[in-house]
Amino acid sequence: MELHVDKDVGIIGLYGLGGVGTTTFLTKLNNKFSTTPNVFEVVIWALVPKDSDVGKIQDRIGGNFGFSDDSCKNKSVDPKAPDIYGALRNKRFIVLLDDLWERVDLNQVGIPKPSQENGSKLIFTTRSLEVCGEMEAQKKIEVKCLETEKAWELFRDKVGDETLNNHPDIPNLAKQVAKRCGGLPLALITIGHAMVCKKTIGEWKYAIEMLKRCALPKLENEVFLFLKFSMKCCLLFCCLYPEDYRIPKRRLMEHWFCEGLLNEFDRISEAQMQGDNIICSLISACLLENDGEIDGEDCVKMRDEIRDITLWITRQFEAT
Repeated sequence: MELHVDKDVGIIGLYGLGGVGTTTFLTKLNNKFSTTPNVFEVVIWALVPKDSDVGKIQDRIGGNFGFSDDSCKNKSVDPKAPDIYGALRNKRFIVLLDDLWERVDLNQVGIPKPSQENGSKLIFTTRSLEVCGEMEAQKKIEVKCLETEKAWELFRDKVGDETLNNHPDIPNLAKQVAKRCGGLPLALITIGHAMVCKKTIGEWKYAIEMLKRCALPKLENEVFLFLKFSMKCCLLFCCLYPEDYRIPKRRLMEHWFCEGLLNEFDRISEAQMQGDNIICSLISACLLENDGEIDGEDCVKMRDEIRDITLWITRQFEAT
């Protein structure tokens, strides 16, 4: 994706499921702009993890201009902003912000707003379409899971030919393992690395059975860390439905209400507003997806890999 080419777009948001590869993509952009001739005079990359305050973001950005000594770091937020603004205002820049959990006030940080006039760009990654809206992104791009063939290529690359060629049955078993990863790059890479030394049929069959029964614990944090407790409970409820089941939205909200998960209102007619908001948030976070209509009623569906992770979480609750 040549995101920097569109002159009419100053702010671009990349959103997708945790582990889908948004950080990898942004890192490649940073490497490209930092090492090859391009139209930007200043290239800034900054990780913005959960609970980062404006001051920390300013320190990461200021490090690109030598604002990293103790005198600068000891400044409060307000004096830092003009320093950063002054360093950027007469330059064509690209700022890459990774892993936004909420809106970042560009004025407060000191970043001039990218526009067609100044030719600058802000590209950020997030797990939620809602954050794209809050950041006033003019272009919002969903980074989706890999298609089957691409997923297999990535998994095969991580496992290696030595293991795959050790037995004629291993490639077919490996494709089953890769399929269980649901096209999620983080899962494909993590499990691929774990299977490098597994060179017997029994080990691969065991891996398939384990993936049917559970999900990677690491993926739980990637996918669910940003969810509020009420939203997490509503999502966990969805895994009670069969795989690939089309869930009518209205009926789902009624179940949530009866289970006490929609507790902001006492009447179901009012609780539907809370339910609608939760469903929209889960769709924005790529955890549920719209799936047409049944008898005129809108439906949603839970992605297979998300269902696997939620089932793993419920088993952990049962074990404690």
